[in-house]
Amino acid sequence: MAAQQVDQHCEVAVVGGGPVGMLLAGELRLHGVDVVVIESKLEVSRQPKAGTYHARAIQTLARRGILRFPLGETDHTKISREPFQFAGYPWLGLRTAAVEGPVMIGLAQADLERALSERAATLGVTIRRGHTVRELHSMTDGVVLTVTDEDGVERSLRANYVVGCDGARSIVRTHGRFETVEYPPTMRAMLGMARLPHPEQLRPGWQQTPRGWTLLNLNRFGSSRIITFEFDGPDADRRKPITAAEFGAAVDRIVGSHVELADLEYTSRFNDFSRLARNYRDGRLFLAGDAAHVHFPLGGQGLNTGLQDAVNLGWKLVAVLRYGAQSALLDTYMAERQPVAAQVVDNTRVQSMLMNPRAEHNSLRAFIGDLLSSPDAHDRVADVINGESLRYPATEDAGQHAGSFFRNLTLDTTDGPITVAELLTAGRSVLLVSAREAAHADTELHHGLIDVVLVERIPEDLPPTVLLRPDGYVAWSGSLRGGAAGLREAVVRWFGAPLPAATRELS
Repeated sequence: MAAQQVDQHCEVAVVGGGPVGMLLAGELRLHGVDVVVIESKLEVSRQPKAGTYHARAIQTLARRGILRFPLGETDHTKISREPFQFAGYPWLGLRTAAVEGPVMIGLAQADLERALSERAATLGVTIRRGHTVRELHSMTDGVVLTVTDEDGVERSLRANYVVGCDGARSIVRTHGRFETVEYPPTMRAMLGMARLPHPEQLRPGWQQTPRGWTLLNLNRFGSSRIITFEFDGPDADRRKPITAAEFGAAVDRIVGSHVELADLEYTSRFNDFSRLARNYRDGRLFLAGDAAHVHFPLGGQGLNTGLQDAVNLGWKLVAVLRYGAQSALLDTYMAERQPVAAQVVDNTRVQSMLMNPRAEHNSLRAFIGDLLSSPDAHDRVADVINGESLRYPATEDAGQHAGSFFRNLTLDTTDGPITVAELLTAGRSVLLVSAREAAHADTELHHGLIDVVLVERIPEDLPPTVLLRPDGYVAWSGSLRGGAAGLREAVVRWFGAPLPAATRELS
């Protein structure tokens, strides 16, 4: 590569300023990392997109203070359930522990993106709207991005790392060495917002006919969200604008009678095309969100998965950039997150087949419907959909709870009660040490990314010492009475060598 004048340098360039990119930027900036977000759109899109958030994504956002809920029941065996769908059929009831917040919430993607953008800006993230990345050149010590601003002026930006959060047509993915597996589309769908002068003409919710499906989120006082699903092949041109006549004809065709629509707007096409990146890292380039995984958008799983990608990668980049963790730590991002996306791709492909009304799929529908009537199978699928089953791989010497998502306990301290969610708001690791273990705590384990929290007690079903990663998953658990070697090894593995730092003691 020829010598190039670099106009600016940053530690991390985030390409794409949607919810995933903005959440990642905020995660990094919590620790003072110099971040630039490059977003081609001048403002947050009002296009209706994902609006359903499931338990694990809700918990993740709550543990950064982005969402807050009153503390629920302290009985962790109490399960809260909400009815849900699988392939449009009312076969699932999603569940979560009552103390962890609601099972689901509805929130427009645009509203979340706006809130995360404001948070990132408040934290000091540089946000370049109306800027488009044209080229990337990777080198051993960084990446140079060629960026065009809204006036067409070309500039360059050098970054230590670049994360592509720029969606299905990611320029980071296409410029990097990222292998993918793809599944071609088999159907077509259209989304639009329209008024229904006669709401009785279209049934709300998921409705199947021999010709396809409709989904109606009815608003009797304004525009309703309408989606059509047809299974006789994909659109020849998915970027072709949707006319009111085409949209109305699709609704009529599926329903089998005329449905009057008015003031159609915010239309878009989509299908069940799926793509999964085999690798999420190419040297100093990373992928997150739709840049890494694209699938049939059922149940809001894509955005939920992308938000957790952002939090997983964020603290690991912080550990490398700020605390001397080995670069190999960044490989655990793909090892942990790619299997999650693979499950999403798999289950949405199955759902697409189940939704196809052709007779040859009847046996598959009957089989899955019967399978999900079994409580064990039902709960396993439900927990995959909402993320509650997720447990990351861990070594045996890290303790039996390692890799699990630590529940939102209320911890008793001399300063009053505090929840795990509140402790994790700053995006730091937390070492919980029960009072009976305090005498065995080793001050050498203090680390710049770890807050040591002394508590009166930890519930009897848990070890007396627990090391939490910034994303709320357990890095190590056990007792310090036999020595702290295992804990020390976990600290070095996940966060780098211990460094002198102030210890925050809450009791």
